[in-house]
Amino acid sequence: LATVLLVGSALGQEFQKEADPPLNCQRAEKARKGDKILMDYTGLLGDGKQFDRGSADFVLGEEKVIKGWEQGMNGQCAGEKITMIVPPELGYGDQPSDKVPASSTLYFLTTLNGIVRVTKAPLGGDCNEGQKARPGQDVTMRIKARVASRDGRGKTFFDKASFEIRFGKPNAIRFVRGLEQALTGACIDEKRTLFLGPNLAYGDKGKKDGSVKAGDSVIVEVEILRVRNKKPEDSGLVLGFLDKISSGNLGSFAG
Repeated sequence: LATVLLVGSALGQEFQKEADPPLNCQRAEKARKGDKILMDYTGLLGDGKQFDRGSADFVLGEEKVIKGWEQGMNGQCAGEKITMIVPPELGYGDQPSDKVPASSTLYFLTTLNGIVRVTKAPLGGDCNEGQKARPGQDVTMRIKARVASRDGRGKTFFDKASFEIRFGKPNAIRFVRGLEQALTGACIDEKRTLFLGPNLAYGDKGKKDGSVKAGDSVIVEVEILRVRNKKPEDSGLVLGFLDKISSGNLGSFAG
């Protein structure tokens, strides 16, 4: 880490990023404008002092985070550990921010845990809260998942026309928790492609049957089919039907 800071200072505070190691994923699998980024980060000042640490999510291109993060994550692969050197003009500029002095060059150690790409938006671009995947709901989805590979021919390890998850269960396995994180807020009939690094897939142990090895990233194609609360089931069905009425999305009930 000290070497990184010294190199950054020597090069006159230019923006730099490096993935170690680079995963060289397929071009279509790299983060791009419109994708939602799921990341962990540690932020350091030039003297090595930590000023922030945590998890974050943001949509590339919406410019709701510092420009250094936008540039740092653009074009990267899920699962990569990325070091960034962010000059003041791509960070907080000449204004101090919390523990960051004015005109500070920032150093970030990050992990790109996931890339969420909407491939079919819900009708009208959004839906009522009752139709969104969220904790405390039973979410039914069509799902196909495969191992990410450099040649794009990774093995399919999960393929279900109908698969239900109870969102928010505290004892859920890592992969299910990853699905929840990437799908919370998705609407009925929405389709998403998820590029998940090992932190949101099967970690450093892999899948028990060996189909996903330790440290593998995965690619998951999902369509949300139904959102309901089966506890009690009657209440969930009524709420779901009322949501469809209010949104005008009655499907086969429409005349």
